[in-house]
Amino acid sequence: MSSFVSVFSGAGGLDIGLQRAGWDCLYATDFDRHAVETLKLNAAADRFHGGGLIRQADIRDLTGAQMLSDMGKSRGDIALLAGGPPCQSWSSAGHQLGFNDPRGRLFEDYLRVAKQLDVRWLLFENVRGLITARGSDGLPGSALAAIRQALFSSGWQTRVELLNAADFGVPQRRVRVILIGYRLGDEPPIPAASRWENGETDETSWISMAEALAALTPLEADEIIRPSGKLALELEAIPPGSGVKSPGKRETTRPGGHWGYKQGAFVADLQRPARTVTANAQQDWIRDPIHGLRRLSPRECAALQTFPADWVFAGKRTDQYRQIGNAVPPLLAERIGTTLRDHVIGQASSLNSKPVAVAPLPERLQAAIDYTTREHRRNGASRLAAPSLRKTGRQIRAG
Repeated sequence: MSSFVSVFSGAGGLDIGLQRAGWDCLYATDFDRHAVETLKLNAAADRFHGGGLIRQADIRDLTGAQMLSDMGKSRGDIALLAGGPPCQSWSSAGHQLGFNDPRGRLFEDYLRVAKQLDVRWLLFENVRGLITARGSDGLPGSALAAIRQALFSSGWQTRVELLNAADFGVPQRRVRVILIGYRLGDEPPIPAASRWENGETDETSWISMAEALAALTPLEADEIIRPSGKLALELEAIPPGSGVKSPGKRETTRPGGHWGYKQGAFVADLQRPARTVTANAQQDWIRDPIHGLRRLSPRECAALQTFPADWVFAGKRTDQYRQIGNAVPPLLAERIGTTLRDHVIGQASSLNSKPVAVAPLPERLQAAIDYTTREHRRNGASRLAAPSLRKTGRQIRAG
């Protein structure tokens, strides 16, 4: 009872990890043609096993009945539905439209397929912004509450955790929401961290970018991207571990503004795990002792995500960055998958009793929602006013 179906499969990061943990992928699907081509290329080279069923499809067009027929399985035969709906609608890097973004409503089809397959568990990954994302009532945390309530109403209790991939041996400080849906009385554990920022030994410390990149073969000439113009001058002037600042936004409690780093203008510190590998071509820069200041290549980003060194990515460079940045780090997926499979072996059968109440969130996640609620009360109005204030300022300067 360790088979799974993968939806929103992308380049296969979650699936690789689950397969390494002993799970059997019977069906994998994604809407992105380049991602599907990536899976098929690696399956042809015997690096990926999807039971021969790798489909390019829109989940809105999929039905559990057809998927079961394709697999030669019956309802209830599949143990796990894995894969998180697209995260852009909740991401701080996007517009945070949540359920107002069509991608934010793909969860409904994810749940529909889960019910049609009648799986025992759900494994759902998303950005940390989902914890405090606003639902239809506009309150921080209500989007996640709505998702958990929908699962609860369909018979799944949920466990939610916020995991930092660096704590599990991934050379990247990537923090993501992990949600596991389970039947009442069948709660699985979450893997315990094995590494820490200030670990006492090499075996218990975070893994640095330098260590991860040193394992790669040398870059080819066409993999090297150097900055130019004004950006090159700005980057040369800043130390590793910092970037070019963006203009601050006025806030009630922050007279100096709420600033951040400009996208694509950060010089990484090679002695630390990488920042989050993103799904666009504006990756961080590094000071290479051989090639000088240059951008991280797709192959290096894949290594920071812990993809196998021989994993092939289809498409142009921008397509490859997108697939890599959207993936779950295989090593983190393996740790989760191992813990879950050990639980599967220990529990003989699924318990289908309906849960009586949605389980509470861990205290630290509820605290994050409470903090965001207070912050919105203090600074919400000034943030909303900021665009008009900046526009007025430009008009005055232009005059």
